[in-house]
Amino acid sequence: MDIKYYCQNSQCKTVQKKTYVLKLNLDDVMDEKNIAQMYCPHCKTELKKQLPTSD
Repeated sequence: MDIKYYCQNSQCKTVQKKTYVLKLNLDDVMDEKNIAQMYCPHCKTELKKQLPTSD
């Protein structure tokens, strides 16, 4: 299972040609509720969390 964080900035998506996604494996996360806020490395917009899924 993993947690995905997505960039919500439509201008960033246009420039990068796709939405930036940061994927963290839950096995690597010590405490899911205490993760630091994530930001897009391209536009510095706050990333929004998606609920854990299994791929």
